Formats: sequence, structure tokens, C-alpha cells
Amino acid sequence: MRVERPPELWEAQAEDTTLVPLLGEMIAWRLSLGAPLPDLTLNASNVVVHVDDFEQHDPAPGEYVALTVMGEGAPETDTTWSPRRAAESGVLKRLAQRLADAGARFAYTRSFDGKGTITVFFARKA
Repeated sequence: MRVERPPELWEAQAEDTTLVPLLGEMIAWRLSLGAPLPDLTLNASNVVVHVDDFEQHDPAPGEYVALTVMGEGAPETDTTWSPRRAAESGVLKRLAQRLADAGARFAYTRSFDGKGTITVFFARKA
């Protein structure tokens, strides 16, 4: 698994005891879609959401740490999840309790060119 991150990664408001199992589920889901472990990428990034970025303000404007697992194999559908709006189907519906327990603020899956991602946003620790 490759790991990508910025030179200075913000600290996330998340506890290891809930974040690590969620990350494990994210990796396991990508593996179940046919992505070999050496071909997976774990990307951590700092994200700033401005008021104009999202129509329905999901995620709410603010600063976040985003964790993305990307690999071969497209998810069944592109989906989103937030504490205010449950996912209707797919892996995010299955992971809803883990996402909530970990303090996630937003999550989504996307597919493109035979690859897929699962991304989870955590608030930046003050």
C-alpha cells in the first residue's frame, strides 16, 4: 500500500480506537472489489471547505483532514454520507455506525476509469 500525505498534515479530531477499525473497513472494502493490497493508495490531505463549495453544506464549511483509500475496482454506485444525511445504499450505509463512532463529518465513494475511492472527512483538531 502506498501512502501519500502533505508535508504538514493537520491533526484530526478522531480517536485511534474508532479510527483504526474504520480505516481497516475502508481497506477491506477496496480489497473486496479486487484491488491487490500493494496497488492500494492511502491518501491523507488537509481540506478547507468554503461556504460556496457545496450547495447543501455537506460537509459544513470548515477545515478537515480527509482520508482516502483508492484502488482498482469501481464501487457499485457513487454515494455520500453525513451525520445529517444517511447513505441510501452501498458501503457507506453499511459503515454508517463506524463513521458516526469515529466522529466522521462526511464521507463519499466515487468511481472513475475502473478505479474507486472511499473518502472520509474528520474535523481538524483545534
